Amino acid sequence: MGYRNIKIDSNAVLCIKNAQLLIGDFSVPLEDINCLLIENENVKLSSYLIQKCADYGIPIYCCNEKHLPNCVLVPFEKNSRHLSILRLQIDASKPLNKRIWQSIIKRKIKNQACCLKWNNLDEYEQLEKMGDSVQSGDKSYVEAKAAAYYFRVLFGSGYSRREETVVNAAMNYAYAIVRGVIARTLVIHGLEPSLGINHCSVQNNFNLVDDFLEPFRPMVDMVIMENIESIRSAESLTSEHKRTLLSVLTLDMLIDGRKEIINNCIDIMVESYIRSLRKGEMVLLTPQIIGVSRHNYE
Repeated sequence: MGYRNIKIDSNAVLCIKNAQLLIGDFSVPLEDINCLLIENENVKLSSYLIQKCADYGIPIYCCNEKHLPNCVLVPFEKNSRHLSILRLQIDASKPLNKRIWQSIIKRKIKNQACCLKWNNLDEYEQLEKMGDSVQSGDKSYVEAKAAAYYFRVLFGSGYSRREETVVNAAMNYAYAIVRGVIARTLVIHGLEPSLGINHCSVQNNFNLVDDFLEPFRPMVDMVIMENIESIRSAESLTSEHKRTLLSVLTLDMLIDGRKEIINNCIDIMVESYIRSLRKGEMVLLTPQIIGVSRHNYE
């Protein structure tokens, strides 16, 4: 799996030669690329480039006029066992899905508590208690209560997730990046992204993606808080902000007792989900925040 996240924010012609992505005089081996983000509307690329990115499992993001990712191209060719895995998804029992969702939400809230603690906010203890209280299927809606409490503590009592602020733009930008990588990973493993565990909107082709995104959201929030003064003082996201947010994919988290880059955490989580489906029991592994630690490639 690649480790370089390429962001194109100026006029450029992209092409492929000898399994290398060429950007002017600059070249990058396709096998080294984790994702390609195209922000400038005047970037030119060929269908052959899209094809080769799909061959190497590289998601391509395109941004809208607000410079926010609004689409992602992921490989269409699925895992050779797609049909058998699809049947596992369809046949998964409600009790199993409820236990898996409980595990995801518990980890999300615990990670939110870690984010508060890392920012020296004593209210993290309340979130830890809320995480412990999550029931199967989160039937008491602890997630919603925890989110309201968490954002109020993290960003202040006047904060609203629905307002068009630079902070929210930063969150939307980075969430979309992680969401696209999750979508890529699900497809590579033969899972159907529209069949969610808890998310079930008929208008959402990525319900399962949004399920898996939940425990990673607080990691994005950590990066934003690390740069909160610069983000709040800006009228809009700068190129430097976006490069910083894109680097969230290079951060380490703890999963299955070891530190792994977020890309690998997603892969491990997806594989454990498939094992849960096959065994008919909850063996899901979820990622834990351990601070803002960028992976050291040796």
